[in-house]
Amino acid sequence: MEMLESPDRPARRFSPVASLLILFGLMVVLSAVSQIALIYPLVKWLTGADLSAAGTSLFTNPTAYPHSWAAMMLMQGINSLFSFTLTALIYWYLIEKRNIVFIEKGSPDPLIWVAVLVLVISYIPFNSLIFEWNQKLPLPEWMVNSEKQLETLTKFLTQFPDFLHFIVGLFVIAVLPALGEELLFRATLQKLFQRWWGSPHLAVWLAAAIFSAYHMQFMGFFPRMILGAMFGYLYLWSRNLWIPVFAHFVNNGFVVLMIYLRGQKLVDIDVENNESIPLTSALVSGVIALSLMRIIYTRLKPQIPEA
Repeated sequence: MEMLESPDRPARRFSPVASLLILFGLMVVLSAVSQIALIYPLVKWLTGADLSAAGTSLFTNPTAYPHSWAAMMLMQGINSLFSFTLTALIYWYLIEKRNIVFIEKGSPDPLIWVAVLVLVISYIPFNSLIFEWNQKLPLPEWMVNSEKQLETLTKFLTQFPDFLHFIVGLFVIAVLPALGEELLFRATLQKLFQRWWGSPHLAVWLAAAIFSAYHMQFMGFFPRMILGAMFGYLYLWSRNLWIPVFAHFVNNGFVVLMIYLRGQKLVDIDVENNESIPLTSALVSGVIALSLMRIIYTRLKPQIPEA
């Protein structure tokens, strides 16, 4: 992704610490604005729940409220739009004074898109193995409790009784996060880290770690970090933000699709089941994923640019 600096809007370069404080401050402000101006009134209108009041049980017992699924989908969509997409766009426009162009390099070989699709899906069994290992790590009680609450909410949000619910879920869970999170974590944080420290690998992994930590699901921290690094390298090699956006969409969208198909009794695969998968299958999955990453790297012939 190319950042074109406008000649009549010279960028003022802040220190790394100042830039991060501005970026995350902007995220906090936009998140607060979205909650006060949109989320709170819309949720109260839909469900009657007052999110500004202490003790609301909307998140712990959502089925007790009318239209709670629609309200929580709306919350998630608005939060994704403001906290990720708008934060990144406003940061680059106001602070870096640059315009975001999604494609810096020429369009890649069409086979790259197919390879990315197969890569993301084939990686799932190996990712499950890492997730299983991560779950066995000792964690503080507050992390475990937070994880259980998020798991309950996730199960509630991924109930798709009909096609309309599925489409809404696909848009909110797959489309919006794929675009917004890649804009923030790859096109912004990773880009800034590379510029500050000059190491593309450090930039990829540090952005991936922050990406994973932000989700506040610590029992899946390491698999999500590795997934974020995969997106980061796809962006680094291709210099085309649409490729990690597509990979992110496939990852989230595949899960949403399989949950919907299972709910419609069209498939018997439970992607939410965390039971152990055969070690051989997981290792084969890892080998396939690494091979595909190598193929993608070779075909893209990356020339890593200055950030």
